[in-house]
Amino acid sequence: MPVCPSDRHIRSHWRRFAPPVPPRPVTASTPPLPRFDQGLLALLLVTGFVFAAPEVIPIVAVVAAISTVRPESSPVPKLITLLVENRLGPDAVESLRADGYPPPWRAAAALLAAILVLATLVLLVGDKGVAWAFALPAAGLGALASVGGVCVGCQLHARRSGRR
Repeated sequence: MPVCPSDRHIRSHWRRFAPPVPPRPVTASTPPLPRFDQGLLALLLVTGFVFAAPEVIPIVAVVAAISTVRPESSPVPKLITLLVENRLGPDAVESLRADGYPPPWRAAAALLAAILVLATLVLLVGDKGVAWAFALPAAGLGALASVGGVCVGCQLHARRSGRR
């Protein structure tokens, strides 16, 4: 087994080709309740699409609207706080509630709700295909916000409030 001398690093000759990258500032992680909310709603929408159940579109629209207006009474954050309390105790729930549901994430829930309200109106007209054409991108936005940390609603909120 070859041993590398202490003054040489493996593949050190490649460093001259790499652009200098300044370190990114450390930012606070996003609160878990809104991420879980967005992710679960996206999962419900995709599940409804896979099993040909367009009835989930209005249900998810209502839950997203509740998360926009009164997130403390929304069923999804209540579910996650109940699960955390049963598993980790009341101290963990207090730290979870302290993070709350900040305004940018409320804007993300409002964007999701608005798109899904349009999908619900199209569904009421009777066109399931077009309703899914609205609902699936909404599911993609929710999944991006939840898993990828790319929150389009948060970015829209930041632009509207004058921050970048």
